[in-house]
Amino acid sequence: MKSGTVLTDIEGSCYSTAVIEPKHLFPSAVERVFNLLDALTTPEYIYVRGEERPSPETIQRAKDILLRVLPSYYLRTAEIDAFQGEIHVSWERDTKRVVVFVPSKNVLKLYMERVKDDGEVSHILRSINDPREINMALRWLFS
Repeated sequence: MKSGTVLTDIEGSCYSTAVIEPKHLFPSAVERVFNLLDALTTPEYIYVRGEERPSPETIQRAKDILLRVLPSYYLRTAEIDAFQGEIHVSWERDTKRVVVFVPSKNVLKLYMERVKDDGEVSHILRSINDPREINMALRWLFS
């Protein structure tokens, strides 16, 4: 079907269609993070000898979770690391930090940290069931 084709339905009503080709499947921030996650499986990514690498399932799980980060521009500054089979996604801004731990199992962990003016560090590490809680933590980070 070509752009601007006029169609009629059974009752004779007319309507037109427009076919729009997407320029990008994902916003650039999402594509960047997906590329970083995929890089964890390449021989160029340096692991300590004997260290467990994230499984393809864990990498896919991290992608599924990060697709829920809204607005997606939060992903622009995300850093991706692997450690003992887990994927760590972290953000830092001024005196605040958020880290999401994506293990191979079902439980996600969310770490939030703030360094106060007097140098005291307040932090919390908790298990989360709903990946949308990451959005709340990132709103706090960027506020």
